[in-house]
Amino acid sequence: MFFEKDAMTRTRVDENTWRTVLGYGEGLMNALIEFEKGVPADTPISYHQHEHVQTTYVLAGAFKFSIQYPDHTATKVVQVGDALYFPGNYPHGCIPLTAGAKLLDSFTPVRADFLAGE
Repeated sequence: MFFEKDAMTRTRVDENTWRTVLGYGEGLMNALIEFEKGVPADTPISYHQHEHVQTTYVLAGAFKFSIQYPDHTATKVVQVGDALYFPGNYPHGCIPLTAGAKLLDSFTPVRADFLAGE
């Protein structure tokens, strides 16, 4: 299966964030997440969680990520070339520290909620 750039939908997530589903099938999905502006490092991180296992690769910029494990919270600044793993149903979140920051997110199973708006 091929996914051509011109057929991909760029979706506004919030006032600072865009998401583009790059490809999906057989229980796997990749998405490009783009942030227009960076925010101060002391900005509170908004957490979310989902059943999906997720990996994230930093394509551009720097981020402050946080993952809430059952016994502790891990928070770290990551930058281009760094990667993260999130178990399913663990609260996590990030803030972009630089303008133009980009992430490549991979999920299993496929995020049906990302496809609902396309």
